[in-house]
Amino acid sequence: MNKKFGWLWLLIGPLMGLYITSQFSSLGAAYAAVMREVSIAGQNLTLYMGETGIRGANRLLHVHSALLSFLNIFYGLSIDSVHLSDRTKRLGSILAIAGAILVTIGFYFNQVMPLRELGSPLRILGGISLVVAIVIMAAGQFKK
Repeated sequence: MNKKFGWLWLLIGPLMGLYITSQFSSLGAAYAAVMREVSIAGQNLTLYMGETGIRGANRLLHVHSALLSFLNIFYGLSIDSVHLSDRTKRLGSILAIAGAILVTIGFYFNQVMPLRELGSPLRILGGISLVVAIVIMAAGQFKK
């Protein structure tokens, strides 16, 4: 379950980024006014010079989306080798998936003004889910 979810979430993250970028681009001149083209080591880069909070949340969304995808893939590869009951393994799997979804959606909500207040609680709840899932996996790995 976690492996499939991890690969799916790894695909969804960039799609969310494309959607967010298209929303910024739809602002037209307002968006163009805060964009700067720079050349670094012969490569042309576009930098967003506008509101750092939104841009920071966008970066955090994508970084966490990818990292939590990998966490779920590794979780799925490891869960069958731990010495835990099937019920505990399933709980850990569900918490790892729920944590990835909640943390990523929490960062997305930070960028949407009407939903901004939900961002922190979702990230906190997702973080707790991930910590519990990792504790379950670690306990199973060290159990003899």
